Amino acid sequence: MNRRRVRELIEDIALERMEILFKLGIEAVKHGDYELARRYGELIRRISMRTRVKLPREMKRWVCKYCHIIMVPGFNARVRTRRDGRALRVVTKCLSCGWIHRYQFVVKKGHGEAQGSPGKVEKRESSEQS
Repeated sequence: MNRRRVRELIEDIALERMEILFKLGIEAVKHGDYELARRYGELIRRISMRTRVKLPREMKRWVCKYCHIIMVPGFNARVRTRRDGRALRVVTKCLSCGWIHRYQFVVKKGHGEAQGSPGKVEKRESSEQS
């Protein structure tokens, strides 16, 4: 086996194990065993660091950055939405340690705004040659 294939296998196994631990952590929180959920969160983090595999976004948003507990809305996490100007933000608060995670959810385009990058002006060549 070449190195690329071995690396892909390691990533697949790591992601599979992290998903299993994440589901077990959610069940542990629902049954009230927060220490077990914290342990599962620590193991998820350790697997991702050791194998150098990024946590999937869906999982990363629900593992507390400070106490490493798996957060479940309604049990040990509070989720709110907040509108800041044109942007809609989701605010998640860990009820175990108080950590607050904010991430942008939707950005509205204003009337007449260009879809390209701001401040970039395209030059058009004139059809008349002098």
